[in-house]
Amino acid sequence: MTTSMPFTPAPPPTAKSDAIAAQPDPSGLRLEVRLPTDCDVEITWKSEQGEKVFSHCRAIDITEGGVAVECPEALPLLCSVIVTVPRFHVAALVQVKHCTWQKSIYVLGLRFLARTTTLQNDPYATDHYELLRLSPGAEQETIERTYRKLARRFHPDNPETGDAETFLRVAEAHRVLSDPKRRKAYDAERIAVRSSPRFQFRSAEFFSGVLGEQNRRLAILCLLYRKGTSNYEHPGLSMYDLEQLTGCTQGELGFSLWYNCERGYARATDRDYCLTAAGVDFVEQKLAEDRGEFRAIASGTNPPMVSIAQMFASAKPETTVRH
Repeated sequence: MTTSMPFTPAPPPTAKSDAIAAQPDPSGLRLEVRLPTDCDVEITWKSEQGEKVFSHCRAIDITEGGVAVECPEALPLLCSVIVTVPRFHVAALVQVKHCTWQKSIYVLGLRFLARTTTLQNDPYATDHYELLRLSPGAEQETIERTYRKLARRFHPDNPETGDAETFLRVAEAHRVLSDPKRRKAYDAERIAVRSSPRFQFRSAEFFSGVLGEQNRRLAILCLLYRKGTSNYEHPGLSMYDLEQLTGCTQGELGFSLWYNCERGYARATDRDYCLTAAGVDFVEQKLAEDRGEFRAIASGTNPPMVSIAQMFASAKPETTVRH
């Protein structure tokens, strides 16, 4: 159950346990120069009473390693929290490194663990249904059950299978699909994006025959090159992504992916494929041969991913009235 909390600061800590909980973790203090910011953020965390959402918190300074956020309630040290920034369509999984009472509000020191986009029309965003291994017609009960299972598996506190990036992407998929209005909008956008080709190859013969197989291998590497250079934090593409981007089936892609991995140009994880350093060198060598169609695939039109610190630091003071 998710509870939306109004922006009403809790009273200052009085109990001994509260005072202890507020002490900073020295290992987590940010040493970088802190850039001032003023930006509304939403904080989601799971307490013993269930999931809580603080919808009107405020980020006050930022570095590449973390962010300071004003929050109406004290949060336990080292707990994992999701910070969503609607203004920039980005969400981050963070860890609470310190929590201190300052004048009239708690200030949380949060360290970044992972980051993902919340844009629904981003062609490189993970498909929510695919990530949760659900059909687009899945019932709400099925979505909740699957989410709980995957959240336990990938939560950063799980020493065996924890994965901060995957956990954040699963949480974002659940945030969208568990809300009827968000899900309806996502479904409409998903159909529009998935039905329009994102790359136009010259003809059906481009991937046909022996030369076509060679073209397919290089096209895959160019797509991975493009993804890595535009989003270095999350450089992988799933099998589904590659099917959509190339127009090839999983069966047609299988041999090409095997070859690229065996040659050391790419590596496979349990969820996607990424380019290796050898793959980067190989792609750039091929692009130097001036093959225009592959240069277009590798360069694309997506701007490089702006660092999260630059993003926050560019924020001008919000005009939202706080209560």
